[in-house]
Amino acid sequence: MRKTRIALAAALALFAFVRPAPCKDFPEPVLAADPLAASSGAGLPAGMGSSFEYGNYAFSHDDVDSFYFRLGASPVILDIGHSFALGAVYESVLMCGPVPSGDVAANVAGFWMNAVQFEYGLYASLALPLPGRPHLLGEYSRTSQHNLRSQYSEVSADILVLGLALPRFNLGPADILSSLRAGNSSLFAFWRSTLPQPRISWFLKPAVEAELPLGGACALVVRAYPEIFIDRFSGLLDTNLFAEAGIALEKGQDSSEILFTLYATRDSDLLRGVAHPTFEAGIALRFSHDRARSPSFF
Repeated sequence: MRKTRIALAAALALFAFVRPAPCKDFPEPVLAADPLAASSGAGLPAGMGSSFEYGNYAFSHDDVDSFYFRLGASPVILDIGHSFALGAVYESVLMCGPVPSGDVAANVAGFWMNAVQFEYGLYASLALPLPGRPHLLGEYSRTSQHNLRSQYSEVSADILVLGLALPRFNLGPADILSSLRAGNSSLFAFWRSTLPQPRISWFLKPAVEAELPLGGACALVVRAYPEIFIDRFSGLLDTNLFAEAGIALEKGQDSSEILFTLYATRDSDLLRGVAHPTFEAGIALRFSHDRARSPSFF
């Protein structure tokens, strides 16, 4: 019981310092960004992780039924002696979010999805000959958001990243994963796209995941994915943050999670030509197979 109280206090302290911040893209979790950690974890040396998630921002300040469906897969393609690994990630997200002025919000009687977003890419990691064998990370990925209704924007970006994943360590009874990555987001000219450049240009992404066993197959999880970036259009330094905490039930390679999620933004990028600031909180239900290779988060 004492462990549970300590973990809950830590989670509440994390949420107490959350403030509205700009945010556009979905963050990559530590394990999806590091295929070497994934392939060295539980499960087969190489295989397919998958996840399905439904989230509803039930505590949103908007008078909108804002929710999403998320489906992802992340195979580890190559694993060489737990020294080098290459993995891939694919996700699709159906979203119902903010509505233009004069439009009608979704409701329980009838709803529509505002946009669909695709995320896909290749991730690599190399174990360094240093104490604890930290992992050097590399990534090329793409994000592509497409409107399903009028007045919604289309956003696309190519993402190049280098980073470092620290060795897994224990903080008391809690198991901790962390990483730090830096990179650039840009829409490459060779696509000959007419879409605008993404708002985020250079960025820095620290990430941390903590899991505290509560007994049996139950664990408390707390995850935070802050981001510091330069706004391409204003040239100003800015930040964003996504965080989640909840309970995970695990059985073999399968897990079910119920999570409290926070998402803050000064511009969701969903509405065309309109900055839509929001600070949303809600509940997510996630089912994962082999989370060590699964994106498995919003």
